[in-house]
Amino acid sequence: MICSNIYIFAIIKRFRMDFDKCLKGRRSIRKYKDKKIPWNKLALILDSARYSPSAGNLQNWRFIIVDEEEKKEKISTACLGQKWMNQAPVFIIVCSDNATIDKFYKNLKFPVQNCAVAVQNIMLAAYSFKIGSCWIGAFDEMEVKRELKIPDNISVEAIITLGYSFEKPEIPRRTDLNNLLHFNEWKGKAKDSMFPLKK
Repeated sequence: MICSNIYIFAIIKRFRMDFDKCLKGRRSIRKYKDKKIPWNKLALILDSARYSPSAGNLQNWRFIIVDEEEKKEKISTACLGQKWMNQAPVFIIVCSDNATIDKFYKNLKFPVQNCAVAVQNIMLAAYSFKIGSCWIGAFDEMEVKRELKIPDNISVEAIITLGYSFEKPEIPRRTDLNNLLHFNEWKGKAKDSMFPLKK
């Protein structure tokens, strides 16, 4: 029994270290090597999105893979002229099938929320394969839809660049958790028995 518990603890500890490495190691990458992503890795990265939570388990996310140079050029132009994007071998256009959402809910936040979680899964999965990514939120949606022939009931929620990193960005400063938390109401303080957090 003791040996079994030690084994389980070792597995949990290893998983936690792997998770922390992905969570804290991932960076927004804007410089990429001229190196293709193998399809088997790309498929596994995209498959991670299927396991994201979604309102009512509607799984409204849809993905367009863009790897043609001409289309990438037009998409980067629609992203307010962010030409650095073209270095990445692959763009993932993250869309929401809003007909699915509207059938059950009228909450306009669900398309954004559901797709945002899927984006995070994709970026963490990419990092686990040592593949860099960047979440693009600034784009002309109508231009992207026109270029990719996206129908009216589908919205574009995000664009992700994927590729092998040609840079190693520094760890950005993160706000201390103590400055982010409120308890029971805005500006509500924690009990002394719970905090302060160790820095």
